[in-house]
Amino acid sequence: MVVCSGQSASLAVAQLHRGLFTASAAASPVSTSAGDYPLRPSSSDDGNDLSLALQRSLGAVEIMAAAAARDGLPAGSTDDLLVVDGPLRGRTPPTPGARLHQDARASYLPPDLNAVVVALAAGERTPVFHMGTSWHRYSWYLRLPCRPNGTWAGIVRVECDPELSPADAARLADVSQHVLPRYASTEHKDRRAPQNLHPIAGLERQLRRRLGHPGVLYRALRRAAATP
Repeated sequence: MVVCSGQSASLAVAQLHRGLFTASAAASPVSTSAGDYPLRPSSSDDGNDLSLALQRSLGAVEIMAAAAARDGLPAGSTDDLLVVDGPLRGRTPPTPGARLHQDARASYLPPDLNAVVVALAAGERTPVFHMGTSWHRYSWYLRLPCRPNGTWAGIVRVECDPELSPADAARLADVSQHVLPRYASTEHKDRRAPQNLHPIAGLERQLRRRLGHPGVLYRALRRAAATP
């Protein structure tokens, strides 16, 4: 979890979790010289179910890290916004918090209202709207600063807790409109610019280093599998 202040960002909390995702009743945890892999059961060995099990585990870790980061802030801190990368999937970050969708190409508005989204200038947002499918949440679109490259260039979608009042959701949207554009990435540094915010990109690099080299992990797993 990264804490941002002004134009700088620092790593506040890092939680490293591994796992063996399987539907096999005969499976057991795997211990290697490079780390342990606790058993993470899946409802079936179908690829979608395994992916869902992984996403559920990832989401739980995200929320724990977000709560730990917020609890670790200095007393009297004026933190205004907690942003978690990726969809809510029925989970909400600690309030006041929101989730950022980097890929906002999926439309959740009637076709005639999409014109409001594509007309946004850099730093502008749409009004907050309420979404309801298998779960409910508030959402809004925001255009990050970027060079012109299509009508949806730089568009992100942000979601927040449906338990907030409409007025509080609108205030959170105002804060996101003020804060997020200043951390937009640039194309010469990140191919996912501007949606992949600088703090998120830095966190990804930190986590890759902490996870370890893929080749080392693979060899450790192979040795563990070959051990009776």
